[in-house]
Amino acid sequence: MALVGIEIYPTGGMVYIISKKTNLEKGDWCLYSLREGMGMGRVKFICPSSGKASFLGGEKIKKATPEDRAEFERRHQIEKKSYRIALEKISSHKLSMKLIATKYPLEISRITFYYIAKERVDFRALVKDLAAIFKVRIQMQQIGVRDEPQLFGGCGICGRPVCCALFLGKHKEKLNSVSLEAARLQNLPLTSSKISGICGRLRCCLNFEYPTYAVLKKGLPRVGEIVRCQGEKVKVIAQDILKGTVVVETEEGIRKPLTKEELKNIS
Repeated sequence: MALVGIEIYPTGGMVYIISKKTNLEKGDWCLYSLREGMGMGRVKFICPSSGKASFLGGEKIKKATPEDRAEFERRHQIEKKSYRIALEKISSHKLSMKLIATKYPLEISRITFYYIAKERVDFRALVKDLAAIFKVRIQMQQIGVRDEPQLFGGCGICGRPVCCALFLGKHKEKLNSVSLEAARLQNLPLTSSKISGICGRLRCCLNFEYPTYAVLKKGLPRVGEIVRCQGEKVKVIAQDILKGTVVVETEEGIRKPLTKEELKNIS
Protein backbone atom coordinates (compact mmCIF):
# COMPACT_ATOMS: atom_id res chain seq x y z
CA MET A 1 0.00 0.00 0.00
CA ALA A 2 1.16 3.53 -0.77
CA LEU A 3 -0.09 6.95 0.32
CA VAL A 4 0.07 9.32 -2.65
CA GLY A 5 -0.11 13.08 -2.14
CA ILE A 6 -1.37 14.86 -5.26
CA GLU A 7 -1.35 18.59 -6.00
CA ILE A 8 -4.65 19.24 -7.76
CA TYR A 9 -4.49 20.92 -11.15
CA PRO A 10 -5.32 23.76 -11.71
CA THR A 11 -6.49 24.86 -8.23
CA GLY A 12 -3.32 23.90 -6.38
CA GLY A 13 -5.05 22.13 -3.47
CA MET A 14 -3.97 18.73 -2.18
CA VAL A 15 -5.66 15.35 -2.19
CA TYR A 16 -4.37 12.16 -0.55
CA ILE A 17 -5.08 8.69 -1.91
CA ILE A 18 -4.09 5.25 -0.65
CA SER A 19 -3.42 2.88 -3.53
CA LYS A 20 -2.76 -0.86 -3.45
CA LYS A 21 0.06 -0.46 -5.94
CA THR A 22 1.43 2.30 -8.12
CA ASN A 23 4.12 2.91 -10.72
CA LEU A 24 4.00 6.65 -10.08
CA GLU A 25 7.00 8.71 -9.04
CA LYS A 26 7.32 12.15 -7.50
CA GLY A 27 6.64 14.81 -10.14
CA ASP A 28 4.51 12.57 -12.38
CA TRP A 29 1.22 13.82 -13.77
CA CYS A 30 -1.62 11.49 -12.79
CA LEU A 31 -5.38 10.95 -12.99
CA TYR A 32 -7.41 10.08 -9.88
CA SER A 33 -11.04 9.23 -9.14
CA LEU A 34 -13.59 11.93 -8.45
CA ARG A 35 -17.24 11.46 -7.51
CA GLU A 36 -17.79 11.61 -11.26
CA GLY A 37 -15.05 11.27 -13.84
CA MET A 38 -11.35 11.81 -13.25
CA GLY A 39 -9.32 14.69 -11.86
CA MET A 40 -5.72 15.56 -12.72
CA GLY A 41 -2.77 16.53 -10.58
CA ARG A 42 0.94 16.17 -9.98
CA VAL A 43 2.45 13.74 -7.49
CA LYS A 44 4.08 15.60 -4.60
CA PHE A 45 5.07 12.57 -2.51
CA ILE A 46 4.65 8.80 -2.21
CA CYS A 47 5.18 6.89 1.02
CA PRO A 48 4.34 3.37 2.29
CA SER A 49 1.06 3.05 4.17
CA SER A 50 -0.80 0.39 6.13
CA GLY A 51 -4.20 1.98 5.37
CA LYS A 52 -7.03 -0.11 3.95
CA ALA A 53 -9.10 2.58 2.22
CA SER A 54 -8.55 5.71 0.22
CA PHE A 55 -9.32 9.22 1.39
CA LEU A 56 -11.15 10.05 -1.83
CA GLY A 57 -13.58 7.95 -3.83
CA GLY A 58 -11.89 4.62 -4.46
CA GLU A 59 -8.35 3.59 -5.34
CA LYS A 60 -8.29 4.41 -9.03
CA ILE A 61 -5.15 6.33 -9.81
CA LYS A 62 -2.91 6.14 -12.85
CA LYS A 63 -0.19 7.99 -14.70
CA ALA A 64 -1.49 10.61 -17.14
CA THR A 65 -0.41 10.43 -20.75
CA PRO A 66 0.28 13.52 -22.91
CA GLU A 67 -3.08 12.82 -24.57
CA ASP A 68 -4.80 12.82 -21.16
CA ARG A 69 -3.23 16.16 -20.30
CA ALA A 70 -4.25 17.66 -23.63
CA GLU A 71 -7.84 16.43 -23.24
CA PHE A 72 -8.01 17.66 -19.65
CA GLU A 73 -6.81 21.12 -20.71
CA ARG A 74 -9.33 21.19 -23.57
CA ARG A 75 -12.16 20.38 -21.18
CA HIS A 76 -10.91 22.92 -18.67
CA GLN A 77 -11.11 25.64 -21.30
CA ILE A 78 -14.64 24.49 -22.19
CA GLU A 79 -15.59 24.73 -18.49
CA LYS A 80 -14.45 28.36 -18.36
CA LYS A 81 -16.17 29.23 -21.65
CA SER A 82 -19.41 27.47 -20.68
CA TYR A 83 -19.51 29.30 -17.35
CA ARG A 84 -19.17 32.68 -19.07
CA ILE A 85 -21.79 31.89 -21.72
CA ALA A 86 -24.20 30.42 -19.17
CA LEU A 87 -24.04 33.64 -17.14
CA GLU A 88 -24.96 35.62 -20.26
CA LYS A 89 -27.84 33.27 -21.10
CA ILE A 90 -29.17 33.28 -17.53
CA SER A 91 -29.24 37.07 -17.65
CA SER A 92 -30.91 37.19 -21.06
CA HIS A 93 -33.58 34.69 -19.98
CA LYS A 94 -34.04 36.58 -16.67
CA LEU A 95 -33.73 33.41 -14.57
CA SER A 96 -33.67 33.68 -10.78
CA MET A 97 -30.65 31.47 -10.18
CA LYS A 98 -27.03 31.85 -9.10
CA LEU A 99 -24.54 29.92 -11.21
CA ILE A 100 -21.80 28.44 -9.01
CA ALA A 101 -19.57 26.42 -11.34
CA THR A 102 -19.40 24.21 -14.40
CA LYS A 103 -17.73 20.80 -14.52
CA TYR A 104 -16.68 18.76 -17.54
CA PRO A 105 -14.40 16.04 -16.08
CA LEU A 106 -12.58 13.35 -18.01
CA GLU A 107 -14.57 10.20 -18.82
CA ILE A 108 -17.89 12.08 -18.51
CA SER A 109 -19.85 12.98 -21.67
CA ARG A 110 -21.81 15.92 -20.26
CA ILE A 111 -21.25 19.38 -18.87
CA THR A 112 -22.80 19.91 -15.43
CA PHE A 113 -23.88 23.38 -14.36
CA TYR A 114 -24.17 23.80 -10.58
CA TYR A 115 -26.50 26.51 -9.36
CA ILE A 116 -28.36 27.82 -6.32
CA ALA A 117 -31.96 29.01 -6.46
CA LYS A 118 -34.56 29.91 -3.84
CA GLU A 119 -37.42 28.50 -5.91
CA ARG A 120 -38.02 26.22 -8.87
CA VAL A 121 -36.46 27.44 -12.13
CA ASP A 122 -37.68 26.68 -15.64
CA PHE A 123 -34.34 26.37 -17.42
CA ARG A 124 -35.49 24.43 -20.49
CA ALA A 125 -34.69 27.30 -22.85
CA LEU A 126 -31.30 27.74 -21.19
CA VAL A 127 -30.44 24.04 -21.62
CA LYS A 128 -31.51 24.16 -25.27
CA ASP A 129 -29.23 27.15 -25.92
CA LEU A 130 -26.25 25.58 -24.17
CA ALA A 131 -26.67 22.22 -25.90
CA ALA A 132 -26.77 23.95 -29.30
CA ILE A 133 -23.51 25.75 -28.53
CA PHE A 134 -21.45 22.93 -26.97
CA LYS A 135 -22.94 19.89 -28.76
CA VAL A 136 -22.90 17.73 -25.61
CA ARG A 137 -25.48 16.71 -23.02
CA ILE A 138 -26.24 19.46 -20.50
CA GLN A 139 -27.14 18.78 -16.88
CA MET A 140 -28.41 21.44 -14.47
CA GLN A 141 -27.64 20.49 -10.86
CA GLN A 142 -29.24 22.49 -8.07
CA ILE A 143 -27.26 22.56 -4.82
CA GLY A 144 -27.76 24.08 -1.38
CA VAL A 145 -25.56 26.68 0.25
CA ARG A 146 -23.90 23.99 2.38
CA ASP A 147 -23.11 21.94 -0.73
CA GLU A 148 -21.10 24.68 -2.41
CA PRO A 149 -17.94 24.52 -0.23
CA GLN A 150 -18.21 20.71 -0.04
CA LEU A 151 -18.10 20.44 -3.82
CA PHE A 152 -15.66 23.22 -4.62
CA GLY A 153 -13.63 23.74 -1.46
CA GLY A 154 -12.64 26.91 0.33
CA CYS A 155 -10.79 28.18 3.39
CA GLY A 156 -12.44 28.05 6.82
CA ILE A 157 -12.18 30.37 9.81
CA CYS A 158 -9.30 28.21 11.08
CA GLY A 159 -7.22 29.06 8.00
CA ARG A 160 -7.33 25.51 6.66
CA PRO A 161 -9.36 23.95 3.80
CA VAL A 162 -12.94 23.33 4.91
CA CYS A 163 -13.50 19.91 6.50
CA CYS A 164 -16.60 19.15 4.41
CA ALA A 165 -14.47 19.18 1.26
CA LEU A 166 -11.84 16.91 2.83
CA PHE A 167 -12.29 13.97 5.21
CA LEU A 168 -15.85 14.79 6.29
CA GLY A 169 -16.99 14.27 2.71
CA LYS A 170 -16.55 10.53 3.34
CA HIS A 171 -18.85 10.63 6.41
CA LYS A 172 -22.26 11.82 5.22
CA GLU A 173 -23.75 11.48 8.72
CA LYS A 174 -21.32 14.16 9.90
CA LEU A 175 -22.77 16.58 7.35
CA ASN A 176 -26.26 16.50 8.84
CA SER A 177 -27.86 19.63 10.26
CA VAL A 178 -25.82 21.16 13.08
CA SER A 179 -27.54 22.40 16.24
CA LEU A 180 -26.47 25.13 18.64
CA GLU A 181 -26.10 22.46 21.32
CA ALA A 182 -22.85 21.36 19.65
CA ALA A 183 -21.46 24.89 20.01
CA ARG A 184 -22.71 25.27 23.60
CA LEU A 185 -21.07 22.00 24.64
CA GLN A 186 -17.72 23.25 23.31
CA ASN A 187 -18.07 26.57 25.19
CA LEU A 188 -17.92 28.55 21.96
CA PRO A 189 -19.30 32.09 21.68
CA LEU A 190 -22.73 31.90 20.09
CA THR A 191 -22.08 34.81 17.73
CA SER A 192 -22.74 33.90 14.11
CA SER A 193 -19.31 34.95 12.82
CA LYS A 194 -17.54 32.60 15.26
CA ILE A 195 -19.50 29.42 14.69
CA SER A 196 -20.61 29.73 11.05
CA GLY A 197 -18.71 28.37 8.07
CA ILE A 198 -18.15 30.04 4.71
CA CYS A 199 -21.57 28.71 3.65
CA GLY A 200 -23.25 30.83 6.34
CA ARG A 201 -24.46 27.77 8.26
CA LEU A 202 -23.14 26.29 11.50
CA ARG A 203 -19.76 24.68 10.88
CA CYS A 204 -19.77 20.93 10.11
CA CYS A 205 -16.72 20.42 12.34
CA LEU A 206 -18.97 21.09 15.36
CA ASN A 207 -20.82 17.83 14.62
CA PHE A 208 -17.55 15.98 14.08
CA GLU A 209 -16.12 17.12 17.43
CA TYR A 210 -19.36 16.78 19.42
CA PRO A 211 -18.98 13.09 20.47
CA THR A 212 -15.45 13.70 21.79
CA TYR A 213 -16.56 16.68 23.86
CA ALA A 214 -19.56 14.72 25.16
CA VAL A 215 -17.29 11.94 26.43
CA LEU A 216 -14.76 14.32 27.98
CA LYS A 217 -17.52 16.30 29.69
CA LYS A 218 -18.77 13.27 31.61
CA GLY A 219 -17.87 13.49 35.28
CA LEU A 220 -17.36 17.26 35.24
CA PRO A 221 -19.78 19.25 37.42
CA ARG A 222 -21.98 21.74 35.58
CA VAL A 223 -21.29 25.46 35.58
CA GLY A 224 -23.32 26.92 38.46
CA GLU A 225 -23.33 23.67 40.42
CA ILE A 226 -22.42 23.81 44.12
CA VAL A 227 -19.92 21.16 45.24
CA ARG A 228 -18.01 20.51 48.42
CA CYS A 229 -14.23 20.70 48.35
CA GLN A 230 -12.08 20.19 51.42
CA GLY A 231 -15.05 20.65 53.70
CA GLU A 232 -16.40 23.90 52.20
CA LYS A 233 -19.00 24.71 49.59
CA VAL A 234 -17.68 26.10 46.30
CA LYS A 235 -19.42 27.10 43.09
CA VAL A 236 -18.34 25.93 39.64
CA ILE A 237 -17.98 29.01 37.45
CA ALA A 238 -16.14 27.62 34.37
CA GLN A 239 -15.13 24.39 32.62
CA ASP A 240 -12.20 23.48 30.38
CA ILE A 241 -13.47 20.27 28.83
CA LEU A 242 -10.31 19.46 26.85
CA LYS A 243 -8.08 19.83 29.93
CA GLY A 244 -10.64 18.11 32.18
CA THR A 245 -10.62 20.95 34.71
CA VAL A 246 -13.11 23.36 36.28
CA VAL A 247 -12.72 26.69 38.00
CA VAL A 248 -14.50 27.00 41.36
CA GLU A 249 -15.19 30.03 43.51
CA THR A 250 -15.38 30.00 47.31
CA GLU A 251 -17.85 32.01 49.39
CA GLU A 252 -15.06 34.55 49.95
CA GLY A 253 -14.69 35.05 46.19
CA ILE A 254 -11.44 33.10 45.85
CA ARG A 255 -11.14 31.25 42.57
CA LYS A 256 -9.05 28.18 41.91
CA PRO A 257 -8.82 25.45 39.26
CA LEU A 258 -9.50 21.81 40.03
CA THR A 259 -8.26 18.87 37.96
CA LYS A 260 -10.15 15.63 37.38
CA GLU A 261 -8.03 13.91 40.02
CA GLU A 262 -8.86 16.61 42.55
CA LEU A 263 -12.53 16.42 41.59
CA LYS A 264 -12.57 12.70 42.36
CA ASN A 265 -11.50 13.49 45.93
CA ILE A 266 -14.23 16.08 46.47
CA SER A 267 -16.34 15.15 49.47
